Amino acid sequence: MIAMAARKGGCGKTTLTTHLAVAAVQDSRRVAIVDLDPQATAAEWSDGRGDEPPDVVSTQPARLGKVLKGMKDDYDLVLIDTPPTTGEADRVAIEAADLVLIPTRIQTSDIAAVLRSIERAAGQEKPTFVIFNDESAARRKSVAEETRRVLGTKGISVAPQVIHSRIAYGESQDISRTALETEPTSMAADEIRALYEWVGQQLNGKAGKPQKRKAGA
Repeated sequence: MIAMAARKGGCGKTTLTTHLAVAAVQDSRRVAIVDLDPQATAAEWSDGRGDEPPDVVSTQPARLGKVLKGMKDDYDLVLIDTPPTTGEADRVAIEAADLVLIPTRIQTSDIAAVLRSIERAAGQEKPTFVIFNDESAARRKSVAEETRRVLGTKGISVAPQVIHSRIAYGESQDISRTALETEPTSMAADEIRALYEWVGQQLNGKAGKPQKRKAGA
């Protein structure tokens, strides 16, 4: 089970959630998304797909435990999409998850929000990784590498894949699809497949124990 937790809006969290879910569907997995965001963006995306998987359930944080219990035998993978605010939603999502992913853009204000999200996950000792998302394809690779290094000094792990800002993500999302479906041979689709493969390795126990932040970091 994956919790997608990001306290800052506009980082592409729901787009990443739906893309990873479809990657799992294409890998013959039974997949569901639990949408805890009151805006219900993932649920609306699902409405446009009709009966096509993945299934999406919109619910409130207080009901998450009951919803997940009912899903236990029906799905191989559940992704929990949380709203971009502090509070009960991210707490219960992280508590239920086996893996916590925190998408962020490489900008000062976004990274500051990441540190707050990391604190919540670290308190529950859940394997947690930052994902650089919506990154300009024109920016020097060294920027991501340096940001990864700086976060590493604070005991924060970053996924090896960088998800770039590509038109295919937004255009496919607008029609309740993903780049994996609309442009399966695109660089966007390749990025998501690589991230999905890496996420699978973490869920299969190859990630090791979660890192603890250094004192004073």
